[in-house]
Amino acid sequence: MKKAKLSQEALKGIACLTMLVDHVAATILSQVYRGNPTLGLYWLYWGMRIVGRAAFPIYCFLLAEGTHYTKNPRKYALRLFAGAVLSELPFDLALYGGWTWAHQNVMFTLLLGLLLLESMEKCRSPVGKALLVLPFSLAAECFQTDYGGYGVALIALFSLTREMPRRGWLQFAGMALICWAMDSATIVIGGTTVSVELFALLAMLPIALYSGRKATQSRGAQLGFYFFYPAHLAILAGVTEFLVG
Repeated sequence: MKKAKLSQEALKGIACLTMLVDHVAATILSQVYRGNPTLGLYWLYWGMRIVGRAAFPIYCFLLAEGTHYTKNPRKYALRLFAGAVLSELPFDLALYGGWTWAHQNVMFTLLLGLLLLESMEKCRSPVGKALLVLPFSLAAECFQTDYGGYGVALIALFSLTREMPRRGWLQFAGMALICWAMDSATIVIGGTTVSVELFALLAMLPIALYSGRKATQSRGAQLGFYFFYPAHLAILAGVTEFLVG
């Protein structure tokens, strides 16, 4: 029986869908729960947040793949920068209720990850490549980007292991270590306290099914994935403001 494979667009679609589920919980459902704190809504909220943990690792994986294959890293970086700037206000409004310098959206984290990978490409020493992770992770922490230095480290993990044998297991173990180190909310399941961020390991299932191929060369489809991030945040910000008001 032939093993099912996911195209790049399918993998991006999973990332977008799980991110949407996560952000609906963090915005709309959060407001509903505050007004009606029932046990059912509590578990619905955390269930959706758990599903959403898969989104960021998939984006990190795709960034590492895209950086490896891109013929124009400068153009790639400019797209990420434009998306980050466009997304910042919707990000602040949706998740923090107004403009703030205290948190920067995840596309800034991905941009720093891209700059790291390009710097690593110019370094011949494996030790030097690994050491480059530190300054870029510190930059993410200083600018307070979403997922911060841990996010940059995860991008580096996918890049450094992409040519290694049994890379899936190495990535799983590395991600588990990164998620364990992160400051994360916890929930109690069956009497055991579990870090919510550890559920990001679920992302390795669709990543393992990635075919490495695109289903379409459509420019519109590519740009659509970039615009999805600010667009869905802007919509959620509007709905949340309506509920609060």
